[in-house]
Amino acid sequence: MSFEYMYGPRKIIELPLDSTSADITVGLMLTAAGATDGYFKEVDGSGEAVTGVAVSKVSSPATDGAATVKVDVSPASVYRVSPDAGNIAVTDAMNTADVGADGLTVNIDASATDDIQILSVDVDANTMAVSIVPTFSGVA
Repeated sequence: MSFEYMYGPRKIIELPLDSTSADITVGLMLTAAGATDGYFKEVDGSGEAVTGVAVSKVSSPATDGAATVKVDVSPASVYRVSPDAGNIAVTDAMNTADVGADGLTVNIDASATDDIQILSVDVDANTMAVSIVPTFSGVA
């Protein structure tokens, strides 16, 4: 399961993709980690700082910036998502966590970047309602 939009006001922006990015699918998390300065790519490692959630599908560009992707960067948007491994517990609600290594799940066993706020949990469906706290870098 990817990050599935539930409700809340979205803030959609377009970001340029790095040439090393994989194809982007709706619900995939984006990051600047591992990308050329000023460009973005899919999250492909647990604990990478999250920029936002892709809301459009885009093929991997051949060169930096040859493609852009629409991304929701609103901390008020709420998404349904599964844990990357294991089972969600009621004690996970109202905690923070990191994005999973696949960019489509939440790592409920780590909180290095704390980009994911777990708002509520559904232990029967093994899903959680989350909001994203995008990580921005300072200007040089």
